[in-house]
Amino acid sequence: MKNQYPRKNLIFKSVYLFCSAALMGYLLYLLIDFIAYGFKSGVTFDDCIVLISSVIAALFHGSMIGFIVRSYRAPTLLMKNLVFKNDGTPYKPGIIVISIGAVMALAISIVFGISAYGTKFIDISMRAQYFIFSVGLIMLTHLAFSDAYFVVYRHESGTFTII
Repeated sequence: MKNQYPRKNLIFKSVYLFCSAALMGYLLYLLIDFIAYGFKSGVTFDDCIVLISSVIAALFHGSMIGFIVRSYRAPTLLMKNLVFKNDGTPYKPGIIVISIGAVMALAISIVFGISAYGTKFIDISMRAQYFIFSVGLIMLTHLAFSDAYFVVYRHESGTFTII
């Protein structure tokens, strides 16, 4: 079936790509900051764990950005199977889990963001707080766009076409 909403698909993917790229910029800033901190102040074992975890998180997020970019060239499923069944009808358990996950990721991001960049009220290293904040943002970005995907395409239930 030919895609009947190319402009809507382009706008959705472009906003998703923009948000993901902005988050990747923040992740790269953190990685450069972590490496500079390590050269300047010496690195502890905990700092190494946070640095390696940050690299893995950045690689995961980079692969998601690559997937979005690939979807510009040819239609891909993106997150279709999380919120729609194969016949195009809504997958309610998926929508519920995605929504709960997005709210939890938002809460994690808020708590660790305030603690890392504002009043320190969580007693773990600042670098670990930055890492947890960034992982919360990664989760929030992808889960929120999965929810947005359902909202944007829900009226096409039963006649679903991949973007």
